[in-house]
Amino acid sequence: MTSNLLKIGFIGGGKMAQAMAKGFISAGLAKGETMISSCHPSDLASAKAFKELGAESLFENVPVVKKSDVIIVSVKPSVVPIALGDIKKAADVKADKLFLSIAMGVTIKQLEQFLPSESRVVRVMPNTPALVRSGTSVFVTGSRATEKDAETTKKLLQAVGTCEQVPEGLLDAITALSGSGPAYIYVLIEALADGGVKMGLPRDLAYRLASQTVLGAAQMVRDTNTHPGVLKDDVTSPAGSTAAGLHFLEQKGFRAAVIGAIEAATQRCREVAQSDPTK
Repeated sequence: MTSNLLKIGFIGGGKMAQAMAKGFISAGLAKGETMISSCHPSDLASAKAFKELGAESLFENVPVVKKSDVIIVSVKPSVVPIALGDIKKAADVKADKLFLSIAMGVTIKQLEQFLPSESRVVRVMPNTPALVRSGTSVFVTGSRATEKDAETTKKLLQAVGTCEQVPEGLLDAITALSGSGPAYIYVLIEALADGGVKMGLPRDLAYRLASQTVLGAAQMVRDTNTHPGVLKDDVTSPAGSTAAGLHFLEQKGFRAAVIGAIEAATQRCREVAQSDPTK
């Protein structure tokens, strides 16, 4: 059974890597024993998390490449040159593998320079809801990546949510929107629940109502293909409570604040991309 599953390696075992690994297992694309991860020796929590999945967890990168068909590079941008440098310097590594990088701001060109010349590279931007197979992912293929590599990438990412292939020039804005977006939504859910508690709701009920409300509204936008403004108008009765609430949000600059958050996050992504990851 496991012989038909992808052998997936993770260079870096942090929260995003764990979310993807759990998503792949849930989707039936991998089992714990078909996965392997590496992390810094001080990161005992990540090592433990992968071991609890049944995966092998190491403190060196080269064995991950040797034992894997697909390697997901999930370290911080500043660590990418060091981690991939281990692979490029290893004389006994057959590196004609597929590398998927989720490192923010590290370009396809840089990734290909850091890796052995025969490596095939795909740059990916997922988000943490991959853990519950509701992720939003995009990817860009490198110069040596094949159509089969693109299909493998789609297979992995679609198993944990939605997936689209995009031009690399859009990745900074996508990172700001869907990569960072869950954090903005968590703040919104928390604020909705806090409002409910302020008006007398029990805390646990408020969180359940807030989270389901956000989930339902998102599904309405996605599944009906109706403009969000039209759906908003459908909820807003003349002189009603929704109209009063929306007026308050507009007075407080809610819309401008969200747009500004996307702009600020995009600018930060561009700063990272323009910096030298070797320093």
